[in-house]
Order: sequence, then structure tokens, then C-alpha cells
Amino acid sequence: MCCAFAAWALIGACAQAAPALDLAFRDPASGALVQRSVDAEGRPLPRSQPPAAVPLGSLWKLFVFAWLVENGAPAPDYVCRGGSRLREEESYCCEPGGSIGRDAALVSSCGLFFDPARLGIAAADWRTFWTDRARGLPWLADLAAMGPDTAVGPADVIAALEAVPPRAREQAAGMLLARAFAPGGDPGAVRALGGRLRVKTFSWYRPGTRERYGGGAGWLADGTPLWFGAEGTGQQVLARYGAALAAALPQGGGASVGTAPGCVEVDFFSRYPLRRVDGPDGRPARAGLLRGRHVAVFDNGVSLPFRAGGELRLSLDGAVPRLQGRFGVDDYVARVLDREADAGEAEAARALAVVARSYLFNEAARRGNCLAIADSSRTQRVSPNPPSAAALAAAGFTTELVLRGAPVGYHLDTPGSDRLVWREAVAAGRAGEPWDAILRRAFPAADLVAARDPAGLPCERFEAAERWLAAQAPRWKPLLAGLPGFAPPESLRVCRLAWGTPFSELDRGRIHVRELRIQEDRITLAHEYLHLGLRHHPASGDEALVERWARRLADGVP
Repeated sequence: MCCAFAAWALIGACAQAAPALDLAFRDPASGALVQRSVDAEGRPLPRSQPPAAVPLGSLWKLFVFAWLVENGAPAPDYVCRGGSRLREEESYCCEPGGSIGRDAALVSSCGLFFDPARLGIAAADWRTFWTDRARGLPWLADLAAMGPDTAVGPADVIAALEAVPPRAREQAAGMLLARAFAPGGDPGAVRALGGRLRVKTFSWYRPGTRERYGGGAGWLADGTPLWFGAEGTGQQVLARYGAALAAALPQGGGASVGTAPGCVEVDFFSRYPLRRVDGPDGRPARAGLLRGRHVAVFDNGVSLPFRAGGELRLSLDGAVPRLQGRFGVDDYVARVLDREADAGEAEAARALAVVARSYLFNEAARRGNCLAIADSSRTQRVSPNPPSAAALAAAGFTTELVLRGAPVGYHLDTPGSDRLVWREAVAAGRAGEPWDAILRRAFPAADLVAARDPAGLPCERFEAAERWLAAQAPRWKPLLAGLPGFAPPESLRVCRLAWGTPFSELDRGRIHVRELRIQEDRITLAHEYLHLGLRHHPASGDEALVERWARRLADGVP
């Protein structure tokens, strides 16, 4: 019996039962669209192609999320009312009487939140938005098509993902990584794919049948769009084919390094006074950014050669040289691996990468837009050299994954509570123990999570910070009149952050900060307040501008 599609759906033969896993992605090297079916080991099946059309399932929620983010549209929390009629649907959202915001709703796949009628999305506005970005995809521009039974082809889903604007894509990708750790998430997929995969899972019935077909669609950490599907629900497909996905998808290695948000400033050799830094010509290097081979000469006479590519800066405070580095988060993690361990021990290195990233988020101070930490045995030692390919691969594989719920540390060979012992990790990895199991054994009280997980962060109200903001807002008002696009937040709540870097929930008007004791804490609070006030303006993404204004506000400089 032939499948019946709506007028905007692809016309094609009925989808046949998949022999294994259907897969489509944009090849990052050639730009070509790759469509194939693979077996349970990730090997392409001969003369096999993904089906012509499959159900959209809950992927429609991803496109509504993108529309809300890009338009800065108001998205009030969904309040769970309970009752038999909504009990099953609300089980994806919240407990009766509770509520859920936009980001957490995407993580939890709460369809009731994304109902276009509830959000007041006009069909004409929707059509204009998507037609301008995705010509040739009439189903995407049709608001009425945003439902589970819409039938589209994998190539169309890839094109729709490519039409998602960069800002919305970045926010969605962060939430979709958190989705892997939501209730019902499969640990096997996380084990096989680490932090590389950011997908919205889906499942629905094949067109014209009652056969379940599920999978996922989204991006890899480096922005590669992908779609996959097979028989069963999305979570079942991930559980069954996680290893196949890992084998079949582009192997970016360290290509994703630098895509993780944030930056890290490192004060090198903080416990070992420098005498001078010699440049490539053998003479003392001039202050400024360093490039090429250099040699650090310490007061104790020891010399250390290193290479720089513009990421290290030499400053001269009188006669005392000072070396600083500025790196992306994963670049920093890779340099820690090279300095503290052997990244060639793949499973142990992946485990240590998560620990090093967690320690950074827990212990680093904030310096402007960046985290700041010393290169020291008291914190983490950092290599001044460009990271090795193996270290980049370990950092990229675990990108944006951290441990939450317990303090973390590591040591070469001395056991201790909440501590990864490197030699034990190496032995476990060589014996076949995977990286996530190594972490679970070392940190039994901690959870492996995505660094940006709105559903996993309850709000402990920080009333002192709220009072400080309330007192400052009238004083800031005349100054902020000169900041284009700023609109004071209609509602504001400050939450005390137990660990990690401060951030703001733009959809819920909530700021998460750790302390309010020193001037840098006040600058941080002002910084996140500005993000909320600029949430409907592109300037919200300009970290340098936001930081500059935050310092003016906190310092009271007109």
C-alpha cells in the first residue's frame, strides 16, 4: 500500500523497513550531502539509501525553538496543570503545579511549551522568516506543518538545519547536548559519542502505517548537520546504534576544538620566576604576542623551549617578564593533558579531559570575558606548546562535558576521595574499561552532565545580589540610554551558583552567579544583567561590548 503525503511533502516511493541505520550529513571536507544506510558497525550497506520520506516527529520543536531565539520572542513558562487529559503530555514537562522555560523545554522535549498557538506565533511571520532563509522548503515555511506526522526527506531536514541562524543554532546545540543526559538518555550513546553529538531525538509512525520510526537530527560539535533514523523510538535507536554513529560520522579529531564557548587566560610559570624569554633569534624577546620558537629562562637557571603562534603574550613589568596565554576552553584542556598526562592513553585521557574541564569551571576566577587560572601544581599545569593531536582529540571528544555534584581532582599515583588517579586510569583503559566508567569509579557521587544544562540547575535565590541590582538600576538608567537595543528586564531573579561559570537564562530572566563580595563579582553581575537587557538585540552576543559596559556600570564611570 502506497504512503499518503501532504501536498508539501516529498513525493516518492513508500519508505521501506531500514536494514539498519539510515544516515545523512553534510561532509565537512567536500560540502557534499552524504546519504547512506549502515550496519550495526557503521559500515555502509551496498546499494542502500535512506528512505524518501520519514516522519518529522518532535523535530518540529527544534524549529520553533530557533524561531523564538532569533526573533527574541516572548516565551512564557508553561505551567503544568495536571489532570488526566494532559497527564501523559505533561510528563515531558513538569510536575503538576510546576513550570518549565524554553531551554529546559527543549531538553525535556516538552511539546506543550512549543505549541505555536500558545506562543502566539503568526503563520505569516513564520512563513516570512523561513522562506527568506530556506527557499525550496515549503513544508518548513508552513506553520501548520509543524507536527509529528509531517513527512519529509533526510536531505530536506539537513537543508532545514542549515537554515537555522547561527545564534539560534549555538543555543540549540548547547541545549541538545544536555538532552543526552535528560531522563531516558542512553549512556551507551554518550560513551560512544562523548560531547560531539547535539541532536533532537524523534519518533513517530511511518506514513500510512503503525510502525514506529525514530532517530535524531541536529549538529556535531563542529557544526556539521546530520540526521539519522531506524526502526523504534529515538532513544532506542541511539542505544542500538550509538557505536555505529560514532564509526560512520565524520571523524573530526580535534576539529571541534575552539567551538566550545568561552575562553581561558593562563598565567604561566606562576611559581617559577622568569629571568627572560629569548626569541627565535636568540635575543631577548620584545613585549607583545609571540610567534615561533622561544626559550623561557628561569631565575634558577633552567631553560624551557616552547613554540607560540600568537596565543601567548609577553609583558615586561619593569625588568620582570610575564608570560600569559589566551585559549579556547578545549584548547586549554588539551594543553593540560599534554602537561599532566599522556594523551596517547585514549580512554584515560578522555576521563582526565572531563576532570580538567570540571576543575577549571569550579576553580577559575573571571577576568573580563574569560576564565583566569594559573599554570601551577596548586591548580593545573598547562603546556605552553601547541597541543598534540591526541590531546586535541580527547578534548574535542568530551567537549562541554563536566562532572557535577562533587569536588574533583587528580593525581599521578596517590589515591584519595573524589580524585582520579592517572596510573589507575591508564591501567583501567588498557584493560578495556571505557572513559565514562573510569570517571564513575573515581567520582561515584558526581554526575556526568553537559556544562550548559538548564534543567539540571535549580535556582537558589540570591537575595543580596537582587537587592544590589535593584539599587543600581535607577542609577544606571541614564547611562544605558546610550546603549542601543538595551531594554530593562521586565522581571529579574538572581540565583546563587554553587559551581561553574556565571551565566544568564535569557528566556526566563534569571542570572546565575557565585558570589557578590569583590568588584569583579559586581562586574560579573552587571555583565549578565546587560545580557538580559540586550536579549532582543544582536549586541547581546558581543562579549567585548557587554564586558566594556559592565565595567562602566560597576565602576560608576559616566
